Amino acid sequence: MTELSVASFNVHWGRGGRRAGYPPFDLVAACDRLDADVLALQETWAPDDEVAQHQVVADALGYRVEVVPLARAEVVPKPRILSRADPARTKGAGDFCLALLSRRPILGAQVVPLPQLWFDPWGRALLRADVDVDGTPCTVVATHFSHLEFGSPLQAPALRRGLPATDQPAVLLGDMNMWGWTISAMVPTGWRRAVRGATWPAHRPHHQIDHILVTPSVEVLDAAVLPDLGSDHRPVRARLRLP
Repeated sequence: MTELSVASFNVHWGRGGRRAGYPPFDLVAACDRLDADVLALQETWAPDDEVAQHQVVADALGYRVEVVPLARAEVVPKPRILSRADPARTKGAGDFCLALLSRRPILGAQVVPLPQLWFDPWGRALLRADVDVDGTPCTVVATHFSHLEFGSPLQAPALRRGLPATDQPAVLLGDMNMWGWTISAMVPTGWRRAVRGATWPAHRPHHQIDHILVTPSVEVLDAAVLPDLGSDHRPVRARLRLP
């Protein structure tokens, strides 16, 4: 039996919420406090002319990083999405990304695109990594799911196809933009929620939209919503035991 700690954090370009005027915060220090073997970051900022935020965190804290750009964006005069991901980089000042960071060896990784919803301003994907946890393979899937008002349940079939089978150790985590019971209805039978507690908005949370789910063989040793670390979301963290 071996242990794995995981966390998910929507970092909002490394800035606080609109209510506070989008103040920048120390993203490396915030991620260091999470102290996770595997860390999923949503809304991480990769400016065209500087090192990406997820890479700064990875270099400072000893992670390997996998990433997928989801949109073109800018942070001046305020953080905002300008278009869906564009390899030609015709708009904006950088990429708005989903990143998965691991201190455990990554055996393989892949991006599984989710269907583009008509009203969604950016693309969506599953970022899968098979990690080696002291000789035990575990699949970790990070995502930043679409909003319910954009029709996210329409992506449920693709989500189910993109997840590993429930007879193996696996974790799904990220900003799901929906309540726990909704995401539970969209994943295959057997997946269960590891963390319960409000995560948004960070200054006075009243909804849980950030989640960690695990397959039946994964034991949840402890799990929590963490305090406000500077973003407009609160992070979630879990310590797991693998078979």
